[in-house]
Amino acid sequence: MKSYDLLVLANRNLWRRKGRTILTVLGVIIGTTAIVVMLSLGIGLVESQKKQMEQWGSLNMIRVHQAYSYPGEPEENKQRKLTDEAIEEIKAIEGVLAVSPAYEVGGEAKLGRKTGYLQLIGIDAATMELMDFNVEHGRILNENDQFNVVAGCRVIDNFHDPKQQPGREMEWEQGDPLELLDKRVAVTLMNQRQQKRIYSLNVVGILSDKSMEYAWSVFAPIKEIKKMRDFTMQGMGGNHPVPPGKEVGLPQLPRDMPGQEDDQYSFALVRTQDVSYAKYISQELRDRGFNASSMADNLEGIENVARQMQAVLGGIGAITLLVAAIGITNTMVMSIYERTREIAIMKVVGASFADIRTLFLAESSLIGLMGGMLGIGLSYFLSYLLNKYVGAMMFSRMDPENMFQISLIPPWLVLFALVFSMGIGLIAGLYPANRAIKLDPIDAMRNS
Repeated sequence: MKSYDLLVLANRNLWRRKGRTILTVLGVIIGTTAIVVMLSLGIGLVESQKKQMEQWGSLNMIRVHQAYSYPGEPEENKQRKLTDEAIEEIKAIEGVLAVSPAYEVGGEAKLGRKTGYLQLIGIDAATMELMDFNVEHGRILNENDQFNVVAGCRVIDNFHDPKQQPGREMEWEQGDPLELLDKRVAVTLMNQRQQKRIYSLNVVGILSDKSMEYAWSVFAPIKEIKKMRDFTMQGMGGNHPVPPGKEVGLPQLPRDMPGQEDDQYSFALVRTQDVSYAKYISQELRDRGFNASSMADNLEGIENVARQMQAVLGGIGAITLLVAAIGITNTMVMSIYERTREIAIMKVVGASFADIRTLFLAESSLIGLMGGMLGIGLSYFLSYLLNKYVGAMMFSRMDPENMFQISLIPPWLVLFALVFSMGIGLIAGLYPANRAIKLDPIDAMRNS
């Protein structure tokens, strides 16, 4: 018998008893919907947490901080210094896309009549695009810049008017980042000898608010910030020169304190190829003695919680689908008892055991397929309701355009649910199909 004829016959047989078939399909619908919706909640949890974390920093970025050792600590426990040699070592790690060493200084700043404090970070301008520096207004730095800088979107909030009305000092209003664009900012730095220098910096770009990791900092060419840092460190102990007659009374720092030596960077930014590399490389750097941290480190804990939740919720859905499978088996067994004469005639006219087995397996598989398709459709509807109402209540204070989905159904989950429901139907039909082919045609004709 041809496969097409078997499918047509299987479909016709199912709808002989419409009520029973509909109830059996309904069980599969409920089971499929339960599995899809339950798993979608776990997937939505991970994705929403990823998006929230990405607002505070790229998941592909690692920040390697300058470390130091305590006096008397064993040599094998001492942390590595962040030097040019260390930067080259980090660049050689598999999965690293780009590395930018950085210097960091801070000082009082003045913008017109407003005053404040700025954190200046010197980085390699050539790596800014790879490091997820997205400029909303203006431009990013280039290698020829000297006193040009790029400011984070919230840097403007560091400034205040000292002549504002009394009693309003504690009030905070979000400023317009464009107030800084193409403006000159005077930054005052002081070294250990109480000497001052004023640097005039021109703001050529404002970073996007998509990454809050850079929102409060000002970025400049690394060579200029190194000169500023060297000035602020004049008068410290260690390798920095001290003018004659000034040796007594100057503050002395431990030799391994971060930033003390000229060849040590404050920290380094490392861009990896993807999130999986970020977790691996972050751990690799810590194993090598560096002080590394990344947003991807926190993601692992979230993924573990989501997997546990998916296992529990998916198990509940699987139990529901198991009950549906029992219903399919019961339906097919009842169908055999009702169709003993038909089965006997099929055997008498020459139908093979394979044809009969295929017929009953096709019927049970069709039940699973119909239930799976309708269950997936119902899952999308319930997912929409969960995101629109439950999600809206959970994230009611957020921008509607940036709402997170608490239920997310990816294409692979749809395919999994469809194959799984058909598989359940196929497995549930094995026992009735084998029972049908074992039926003796003579006894069936006699007792029918």
